[in-house]
Amino acid sequence: MNAKLLVCCHSESAKGAKIAPTVLAGAALGKGEVVCDYRDDDGENISILNPVYNELTVLYWAWKNYDKLGDPDYLGLMHYRRYFYFDPNTPDVRLRTDAPQDRLAERSLLGEEAVEALLEKGDFICPRPSRRLSVYKHYAMTHRAEDLDHAVAILKRLCPDYAEAADEYLAGNENYFFNMFVFPKEIFFRYAAFIFPILETYLAESGSDARLFVSERLTGIFLHELIKEGLRPVHLPVLYREGSLKERVKGLCREWKSVKGLKAKARAAARLLLRRRKESRKI
Repeated sequence: MNAKLLVCCHSESAKGAKIAPTVLAGAALGKGEVVCDYRDDDGENISILNPVYNELTVLYWAWKNYDKLGDPDYLGLMHYRRYFYFDPNTPDVRLRTDAPQDRLAERSLLGEEAVEALLEKGDFICPRPSRRLSVYKHYAMTHRAEDLDHAVAILKRLCPDYAEAADEYLAGNENYFFNMFVFPKEIFFRYAAFIFPILETYLAESGSDARLFVSERLTGIFLHELIKEGLRPVHLPVLYREGSLKERVKGLCREWKSVKGLKAKARAAARLLLRRRKESRKI
């Protein structure tokens, strides 16, 4: 099986497993001595825009430089602190671990045989959806609803075939977070050709340089469209690498500063005070 599940890294050196190489995200911004298997500024790239695009600068690099990865049959994305947990029978939505980066693949049960076995049961892998009142209402509580309205309007203009999926997904209560997936090559290229023109148009029309929180909802719409077309998803839990209490608090403080609106800040402040999510357990 020829698969590459890219792991986005930012501030610490990490070499990944053969099936899960690490990619330094935002490498063009200068990362000192951080060393990964790949960099997202090698070849055609938007690495300098990482503060806006986040992990999607790695996906753009993979899209435009696919041969550098060995032309894999499957392409996936995980994060330095979020891995798929490769046991679909685990009921928990969120799992936690204190494992260091170099043991996270082992802790998440990642291996070529595990990935191959799962892809025999379905057409692609994605996170198990989290239930909310609705995808749209949840976004409006944590970010600016008008940003999502604008992105969806662009989607319907550029990709009208996805309009029905967009309306259904945003009205539904199953939310796909994290921009994580494992796609066959042809679906990955279709996804990239779908999401990047929408985001580029959104930035051009809005004149904004804020983080693209709308990207997760666009990814969710794409996943919903695949399911509508009859493709079979394999839903997996997500394993979080917690880090130290100091690191967690710093991350949540950054989130608090980045969100807009009193309700969103109140929710972020509440998370600052909670060291554990009630629906999760440590493994």
